[in-house]
Amino acid sequence: MRSSNQPLFDLFQRQRRYTVPLFQRPYVWGKDEQWEPLWRDIVGRAEAILEREQDRGQNDRIGNHFLGAVVLSQVRVYGRQVEAVEVIDGQQRLTTLQIMLAAFRDAMKGTTEDRIAGDLERLTVHDGVREHEHEVFKVWPTNADRREFAAAMSAGSLDALEESYPLRRRKYRRKPDPRPRLVEAYLFFAGAVREFCFPEAEEGGATATVDGGDFLRIRAHALFEALRRHIQLVVIELEEGDDPQVIFETLNARGVPLLPSDLIRNFVFQKATSDGEDAENLYTEWWSDYDERPAEGEGGADRRFWKEEERQGRIRRTRLDLFMHYYIQYRSGREQGIGHLFNGFRDWWRTEQDRSVSTELQVLRRHSDVFASLFVPDGDSRVDVFASRLDALDTSTVYPLMLMLLVGGRERIPDGDLDGIVTDLESYLVRRMVCDLGTKNYNRFFLSLLQRLRGSGPITRGLIQGLLLAPDGPAGEWPGDRKFRKAWLEQPAYRTMKAARCAMILRAIDHSMRTSKQEAIVIRGKLSVEHVLPQKWAPPAWPAPVPLSASGDGDENAEDRRARLLHSFGNLTLLTQGLNSAVSNGPFAKKRSEIAKQSALRLNAYFQESTGWDEAAILQRGETLFDQAQRIWPRP
Repeated sequence: MRSSNQPLFDLFQRQRRYTVPLFQRPYVWGKDEQWEPLWRDIVGRAEAILEREQDRGQNDRIGNHFLGAVVLSQVRVYGRQVEAVEVIDGQQRLTTLQIMLAAFRDAMKGTTEDRIAGDLERLTVHDGVREHEHEVFKVWPTNADRREFAAAMSAGSLDALEESYPLRRRKYRRKPDPRPRLVEAYLFFAGAVREFCFPEAEEGGATATVDGGDFLRIRAHALFEALRRHIQLVVIELEEGDDPQVIFETLNARGVPLLPSDLIRNFVFQKATSDGEDAENLYTEWWSDYDERPAEGEGGADRRFWKEEERQGRIRRTRLDLFMHYYIQYRSGREQGIGHLFNGFRDWWRTEQDRSVSTELQVLRRHSDVFASLFVPDGDSRVDVFASRLDALDTSTVYPLMLMLLVGGRERIPDGDLDGIVTDLESYLVRRMVCDLGTKNYNRFFLSLLQRLRGSGPITRGLIQGLLLAPDGPAGEWPGDRKFRKAWLEQPAYRTMKAARCAMILRAIDHSMRTSKQEAIVIRGKLSVEHVLPQKWAPPAWPAPVPLSASGDGDENAEDRRARLLHSFGNLTLLTQGLNSAVSNGPFAKKRSEIAKQSALRLNAYFQESTGWDEAAILQRGETLFDQAQRIWPRP
């Protein structure tokens, strides 16, 4: 490994291409954290040069600014190909610097300083013989960025690039959609160069002068000298025997931190290269989807499915990191802390010496496609329904088991058993949630199920039921009907569960109430949980609770009982936000008539015949809803 300090210009003067491996992450630098600080550092040197010119003999020493390290690995080239190296680390820096030099170059074209543009041209493009057209660029980024990079490098001016990438505004959004990041980078640096080199000339059209000298010439040359002499990088060139992956991991702490999935991608494709597999074809066929797949819903073309962040506990993580976390647990059968995801993946990979990258990527892709359908379900199968309810249940520890059932062990499940298995898993989770039994032991429990299912035997519904029934006690029990009913009728579910979980359960009940006699409806608007007896009830709209008889529970008075029951399922329903606001604290007679008239939910048909509402009515409706809940979430 050879290391040297090199001025920025020396790095790009050579007829040499800096290629970013296809499997590295796309460009991620942004204005606040990287572009503006970099520009301030450069302008600081340029301003020092201007001060030195004005006051010779003082302040004649200008310090260099180091941008950090770039790690390069030699690449074999053939025929007319331009000499090339692979960028193991530092691709964000090199890409940004090329964009900035191109913006400076284009700003100088057609001005009195066209010679600067010519010098910068030689730093940004190759001339002479080359094998492929894209070899004209000094830096060639990963494929996800190539189109925008080429557009920015070839635009010719800020105005031309803005015309090619106009701002687009979508209905109901205050801000326009962002342009591609590399386009925004060029526009930022082009604007910054204009502001520094000729701020006064920009509006008036004439070249401003200072002290009888050419204002543009003085400032443009100061900026050019700052870049040529005072911006340096540490260039590390690997030699035969050096391990690029080890270097890559060691340097990961600098710049924008890499995600665990970024480290996994680099590890896998470095392994493919060292094993003689075609890394480029493997990336295109099996990995590119993780970088390029559009996100679902509005604006999906500008967002990436696997880069979207989701909440995991109190931390947000990308979907790809989450999938990798569950996948490694599924493949290894062991608990893995998501904070040590890359190390867990590497340790698991090394448990077999002769893993084929091609084979493993194909297996990975099959599982990720299924995981994507679980994470964003768009069908109405029993598995899709369970997947949509998992989001509200907020129980992600079941995902490794689902990967086994839907991919790895799918052929071992008898026809007709899968829907029953999914129903039983959902019943286990919902019953425990309603009974407030906690989730602390779930990760270990579902991994133990996973380990029991490994092998070649059939995975039947009876087998799964036996495993779910085996644990005894609060830590793992599958509550029976008596315990489930008592919690359903008496526990303050709205307090012990999140509102989203209550809403999910009420939606499930509404769906189960529909028969062939009713029209099929699709609920598109957001429904909110409404307390029929309001949380803020007050006389005379709502009478005070009837005192309990002497035979009642001596530890609870009438007010406490009402406070508990008004949060139970018997007193909860779903309404649109508009209807909820309209009837919220009103008396029952008015609320009942409005709900009966406005709501299309079968859940609310109950109120068409109700005549009064008190604790007894709450318990009676709770029994009616429980009959549905017992059918939706049965237990053998």
